Amino acid sequence: MGINHFMEKRQKIVVIVRTRNESHRIAQFCTAYKDADRILVADGGSDDATVDIARSFRNVHVRYFDEYVKLANGHVRNNDSDHTNFLIRWAKEYQPTFVIYDDCDCRPNATLRYNYRSILARTDADYVMAVRIYLWGKDQYFPHMAKPGEGHTKWEPSLWAWRGNQDFSTVDVPPAFTFKVGARHVKDLHFEEKVLDLPPSYCLLHYSWDDAERVERKLRVYRESGLIKNMRHPLEMGGPLEPLAEWMIE
Repeated sequence: MGINHFMEKRQKIVVIVRTRNESHRIAQFCTAYKDADRILVADGGSDDATVDIARSFRNVHVRYFDEYVKLANGHVRNNDSDHTNFLIRWAKEYQPTFVIYDDCDCRPNATLRYNYRSILARTDADYVMAVRIYLWGKDQYFPHMAKPGEGHTKWEPSLWAWRGNQDFSTVDVPPAFTFKVGARHVKDLHFEEKVLDLPPSYCLLHYSWDDAERVERKLRVYRESGLIKNMRHPLEMGGPLEPLAEWMIE
């Protein structure tokens, strides 16, 4: 047995994910991380088959997160930061080598999926970043959202995993959150921490806009609830669409 293979076998990878009515996505998410030691699902009150589907996977454990925030026009929501910190505290119970975190509508591409245990075993970084590819439907994406800087030429990675011994948490900044390491609020982990940026062809495939009807429902909820009152349609804000590249596959 080689040294790298031994290290891969010894490490403990825990994946954490928030859910609420994700029956149309949870199976694909759990399948993508079937080689993880644990997948921890914190369900925020699903009234569909999300929990039953999640529990059908051998490495999945489910706990309920029942804290809600009341929003405008009768809408309620699980607070993103509190929901995430609930998962982070739970993950620590397993003393993981690395914690992987993502939304249920985001999954690693084939290259990352088949290599992530090896990548995490080899790195000496405390945080690992990957580029998110924001899809429209299932065969197009928004390149400007993956390259948001001036000129749209440079891929911008975002947080995907961190070493389990880090004192890491999130801070509520609606409608999302920022990061905290110990007592320090951190705007960009690159400037203060040991970070590994995974270049394409490693990436995460974000399926937030894979169904036009769900997109319209999501826009309506964000606008009516006041979470993002003037939220624009992704086709208005995302820039031009391009076909997926060959490496952007599951």
